[in-house]
Amino acid sequence: MQSCPVPIWSRWSISATALLAPMAYVTTVLIILTVWSVSMAHEKEGFLVLPDGAPRYSGPAGGEKNSAEILATREQTGGAWGVWRYTGQPKDGPPLHIHRAEDEFFYVLRGEFAIQLGDCVKIAPAGSFVYIPKNIAHTFQNVGTKPGELLGVVTPGGFEHFFVDLPGADAETVEALSKQHAMDNVGPRLDIADSLPRLNTLRHGKSKTRPAAKSYRIGILTPGCHPPSGALETLLHSLRERDYVEGQNLMIEWRYSEGKDDRFPALAADLVSQKVDLIVALSTPAALAAQQATQTIPIVMVYVADPVGTGLVSSLARPGGNITGVTDMATDLSAKRLELLKEAIPSTTRVAVLWNAADPGMVLRFQELQVAAKVLDVTLQSHEIREPKDFDQAFKAIQDQRPDALFVIAEVLTITHRCRVLDFAATHKLPTIAEFGLFAQDGGLMTYGPKLTETFRRSATYIDKVLKGAKPANLPVEQPMNFELVINPTTAQTLGLTLPPELLIQAVATDKHHDNRCTKIW
Repeated sequence: MQSCPVPIWSRWSISATALLAPMAYVTTVLIILTVWSVSMAHEKEGFLVLPDGAPRYSGPAGGEKNSAEILATREQTGGAWGVWRYTGQPKDGPPLHIHRAEDEFFYVLRGEFAIQLGDCVKIAPAGSFVYIPKNIAHTFQNVGTKPGELLGVVTPGGFEHFFVDLPGADAETVEALSKQHAMDNVGPRLDIADSLPRLNTLRHGKSKTRPAAKSYRIGILTPGCHPPSGALETLLHSLRERDYVEGQNLMIEWRYSEGKDDRFPALAADLVSQKVDLIVALSTPAALAAQQATQTIPIVMVYVADPVGTGLVSSLARPGGNITGVTDMATDLSAKRLELLKEAIPSTTRVAVLWNAADPGMVLRFQELQVAAKVLDVTLQSHEIREPKDFDQAFKAIQDQRPDALFVIAEVLTITHRCRVLDFAATHKLPTIAEFGLFAQDGGLMTYGPKLTETFRRSATYIDKVLKGAKPANLPVEQPMNFELVINPTTAQTLGLTLPPELLIQAVATDKHHDNRCTKIW
């Protein structure tokens, strides 16, 4: 093999010959780790901490403050592996990014890193191994007090674009390599190193504060990831306004499905076994699982589309049973969204609908949409998804059918993967409408529906009433009263659309300076 320069975009460059021995060793170790992880993992992506008997790697461990080295590139390893080493100071880390053509593997050599996979953030100490399939948005941050070190591979090969912000990186070369390896930055850097409370909950899983003598214990069944963020922070803030403080007079048993609805039954059963005072169920699948798990523990449902149609309650006015809460009335609004899309773009006749057919609430939404489409003389192109791997197939079908617009039925799966959805829509210049404002904020054309944060804020009222003795059967289910139309002017301009003035008057515009990048919600 001919000796050629290997780029080390920090303070120096060295020859490939000088790196042959460590390069081969690193490659061998990472191949072993990869094979080992696949045999041990029960998930398609996730975090593994190596047991004492697993193979470990102990070098190179340079004394430099910051560096990023490509120890082997695609060309030097026969097209199979791109091996790299990263040393970073506390708080260092890259932007949120996606590899569109290649899987990635991390091994934490030393230090402690917070690693974000999609909306999930977990602490990875030395000895942790991480598998990240292509098309999963991810990043990391050194949350230790000293320099930390990662080893990694991207297969098949190539990882040069990762070093775009390092001294000495050539912009034209980086841009070319980015296109070659189908990698894009899609969001901001992870920033949690300064938040000690959040770091402590990440490390320990719950607050260590001793509760007050009189306290309540509730379970929260959520489709999101640890630690809570976005709308859930709104819920916690609203509870604090009612004098319920986690770790003082409120103990919270968090149960996260991490975007996988099939986990809810086991998680709900676990909360019942813990004998909690109340279960907060976020989403229709979570509420249905809680309903199956108990008929005695009170359940407050949040973000549920049609509680009557899905059998959660007898009626909105008289729920009956042990369930009440807040509905987002989403099925009734599907027709309105299609009407608004048609008003915004009158030439629209073919609309692709991306929806989760595994969620009973979404089935009702789609049926409502079918009725509205006939009235508006619109042909719907149904694209069902049930799990993350279904997105690629749905995208290919949408691309082949060439619709005029994209209608996203928003629920846990589509919200969690909205970065992929909106990126696809932008690439193919598809005007997109959805339910919640964050879709417009992150690059969609428009949204119409209730404020998600308001839904979570109102749910705190129900939690308070039930903990004070009210029976769910006697508490009418609340429907949203206020709805907002959100339009992204930047996206409209990019699509070359001139929207009707009467529509713009009704709308709330997103920040013109917003960079259309996805943010965490659950």
